[in-house]
Amino acid sequence: MNHCEEAFRLRNAKNKRAWIRTSSGNPKRAVGIQFSIQAACASCCWARSDRDQPALLGTGGGNGFPPNFSPPDFHPSENWKPAAAGTHVGLMKDPPLPRNGPTNFIQPTQQQGAVMMVYGLDNGTANTDKLFNLFCLYGNVVRIKFLKTKEGTAMVQMGDAIAVERCVQHLNNIPIGNDGKIQIAFSKQNFLSEVTNPYTLPDHTPSFKEYTGSKNNRFLSLTQASKNRIQPPSKILHFFNTPPGLTDEQLIAAFATSDCHPSQVRMFPLKSERSSSGLVEFPSVALAVQAIMKCNHTAIDHKGTKFPFIMKLCFSSSKTMNGAWNNENMENMKQGSSAPTTPCTEDEPMQAR
Repeated sequence: MNHCEEAFRLRNAKNKRAWIRTSSGNPKRAVGIQFSIQAACASCCWARSDRDQPALLGTGGGNGFPPNFSPPDFHPSENWKPAAAGTHVGLMKDPPLPRNGPTNFIQPTQQQGAVMMVYGLDNGTANTDKLFNLFCLYGNVVRIKFLKTKEGTAMVQMGDAIAVERCVQHLNNIPIGNDGKIQIAFSKQNFLSEVTNPYTLPDHTPSFKEYTGSKNNRFLSLTQASKNRIQPPSKILHFFNTPPGLTDEQLIAAFATSDCHPSQVRMFPLKSERSSSGLVEFPSVALAVQAIMKCNHTAIDHKGTKFPFIMKLCFSSSKTMNGAWNNENMENMKQGSSAPTTPCTEDEPMQAR
């Protein structure tokens, strides 16, 4: 070589241990390092280790560069990366990466796409509880927030994206009351943040409410969820978890307190003395939807219990009262229950909230 004199002497042909002598005359011994002669670079200052470790045989300043003991550069997608021009970094294989990725990586747990926008609400009468009474039929409700800058608009966080899809499918563009209509769309937000100081709605209720711990959510377990019937709005409603011995007049009066007036009521035969259930019909789908929003989870007092019963409502799949009554009686005979649509323990009085 023209710039350094080099003498390789094999001490052991099997292990290939060697000596290197630089042009300065200072012998350097590669102690304990096994290397391949074929891997030595042109300057004879670097050697590739058979043990995948950099064998740095320092130059002692003979070639104008100080010894470099810094770790080599590497790229996670390659086994090694050539050093930049003008630098003295040896060739080294990357340390093995974990097969399942970095150990400090945490999988996200937040449900995606579980928030929806609700437009067209009556700014004077709409509130969080009325929206909960309607949307709880299609999934668990987590949080509801009215927007102060957009009147008649609210955001609702459901328990999962499937519940939002159900609401959009069944409730978008449905009429409410005499001349109302709501529109439902997916929101770009993944969740609603807690509002510590919500403003007051025109009916003097807070504009934000948390429903995570509400017992009126109907999908809290697989057993409860399996008892729910996902139906589009209809003018015939099921009612259940009402006091035993409830009369038609008492039920009509319970609806009348919220300015809802059913046109027909039909009680199911009692199979238990613990609760009652039946059907109620309204003149139109719009009025039935309004009744759900106003009267779902209404407290009905009963003399034989300490706490009032919480009446629960849901939509029927039948278009006529006789058809709904016959279908429900047949279903009751199969299930052996007098409350066919309840997702909770309907035969026990629930404390009013």
